[in-house]
Amino acid sequence: MSAEGQTKDPVISTILHDPSHDEAVHAAHDEPHDHASEVKHAWEHFWENARFFACFLTIILVTVIAFNVDFGSWNKFWTYTLAAVRSAFIAYFLSHLFRNFSFVFRTLFFTLIFLIGMIFLSLWDSDLVNSQGKGIGNPIWDSANPKSMHP
Repeated sequence: MSAEGQTKDPVISTILHDPSHDEAVHAAHDEPHDHASEVKHAWEHFWENARFFACFLTIILVTVIAFNVDFGSWNKFWTYTLAAVRSAFIAYFLSHLFRNFSFVFRTLFFTLIFLIGMIFLSLWDSDLVNSQGKGIGNPIWDSANPKSMHP
């Protein structure tokens, strides 16, 4: 190799930044906006978010009320249905935090996160013992009345 070949800079043939494209795409951002359209746009987002949180808090309230109601043989159905609706609302909310990802990726990602969380919480509040004879979890006991937690 010659000394001349080592001193040349590499040639980059890929355009990493296209200023003309950026100017065309972002030209609308430079235009002045009138105050009335900005306020209208903000109120649209406010009502969209208000409806979402009203529905979500209603589902939580229904869940709390349903906890104290005996549905007989329908208990499991209503428990799973309300859990699915709550999970769907949470997934919808969190998916808006990551709008750049595809819907399939977001669904799989948040499903995995929720599954890991549920498994952790289930094991943490369990009476299972591991191979050393120690408990896996830390069940929540009523320390003032321990017999109340046992059937």
